[in-house]
Amino acid sequence: MANPEKLLCKISLETQSNVSSTMLTTEVHAADIPKIFAEFSNFIDDTHWQSRVRLCKDEMRGNSFLRDFLVAENDLAFQLDHLSGLAKKSGGRVPSVACSDHGIYPAASFAAQILSFVEGLSREHRRRFERRVHGAFKNPDDMRGLRLELAIATHFLRRGQTVSWPEITGGGTFDLLIDDAGHGGLEVECKSVSNDKGRKIHRREMIDFVHLLTPTLVPVIRRHGKGLFAVLTVPGRLPTLYKQRVQLAKDLTSSVSRFQDAVLSDGTAIRIGEFDSSGIDDALLRDQSRLRAFTEAVTGTSQREAVVIGDRSGGTLALVVQSALDDELLKATFDTLSRAARQQLSRNRAGLVVAAFAGLNVTQMLSIAQQDRDPEAPPTALRMHVSRFLSSSDRDHVIGAGFLSAGELHAAPHGSLDSGGSAYYFKNGKSRYWSPEFDGLFTADH
Repeated sequence: MANPEKLLCKISLETQSNVSSTMLTTEVHAADIPKIFAEFSNFIDDTHWQSRVRLCKDEMRGNSFLRDFLVAENDLAFQLDHLSGLAKKSGGRVPSVACSDHGIYPAASFAAQILSFVEGLSREHRRRFERRVHGAFKNPDDMRGLRLELAIATHFLRRGQTVSWPEITGGGTFDLLIDDAGHGGLEVECKSVSNDKGRKIHRREMIDFVHLLTPTLVPVIRRHGKGLFAVLTVPGRLPTLYKQRVQLAKDLTSSVSRFQDAVLSDGTAIRIGEFDSSGIDDALLRDQSRLRAFTEAVTGTSQREAVVIGDRSGGTLALVVQSALDDELLKATFDTLSRAARQQLSRNRAGLVVAAFAGLNVTQMLSIAQQDRDPEAPPTALRMHVSRFLSSSDRDHVIGAGFLSAGELHAAPHGSLDSGGSAYYFKNGKSRYWSPEFDGLFTADH
């Protein structure tokens, strides 16, 4: 590339200057991607991400509805597998033309950071971390956790601070130590919050159920030829036994076919209705945020698992599957943070807990913060949970709690790209370890 575009690694919660570190790379030049990929493949062995991609593709062949879900859950594996394919076709090295593909930048920054991190480790610690990366490719939750740690470490390094990994070196059970923060350092425990956290209906369960349902339901949608919606409310969770799920699919199809609400013997309720489907197009179906908002408006539900099934004849079904029991995303999240504060932070120095919500985008996180800043608006549920969390006398070693949205690739100064999200930070000035410098933990300036 004549003018190589810079790719900034991981998170920049606000626009910041670029500070490099021998411990963890925070800036990558796109032109270096072929070299980075070659070194990463040699260190990790590409069979780990290739095996994961093969497994996902096998599942997709059995259920085509899984494609978008599995690609999103295993995005780094698919990006790296793509690079492996390009390298194989080009004699073993990624061609330079691939460096302009923004779709591979998350994988490139991840690889660069892993390589820079292990460079300073002992042989034993290097092997331990290598095994962790191997495990992360097998488990999307583990990969999200690892990426979050790298993101938070990058944030503090770009503030010019020093970061170490106690769990790697044996110095503690928390994730990160910001050695030069406060009086004696700042312990950081990171928790990645998946879309399924606290939910009774998980996304994968929903997709599997839709796959089971579609063969009998599509002919019904085709005959109707208009927009239909169905809200399926189960007493607790979807049945675990295959035979029971098949029967539930039959009952739902029958109710849609008769265009009639129903209550089943186990208490499952089915609500049927019509809507104007003229506003549905391919762009809407590809945009999960818009699609969720659309189905919520049509069905009168909120924050539930939903899918739109269509037929070329014009028939469309918006299906929502929900539990009669309340989802408890925030309760489950703060239960996790409470355990982390009690069991993983040492209590011997200042501690910070950070939670990243995989299902929350930048705009949504900013909207939550803006509502809390509005004196005429009621406090958000997040703010009320945080208030209770930080006011507990058992957690006076916690100086604050940070909440992150999912990261997004966006333009940054000087012709570069950044992969940051938004952060909502709550401080605890009453902590016994409080220091004035903790006021601005997620601001641009140190």
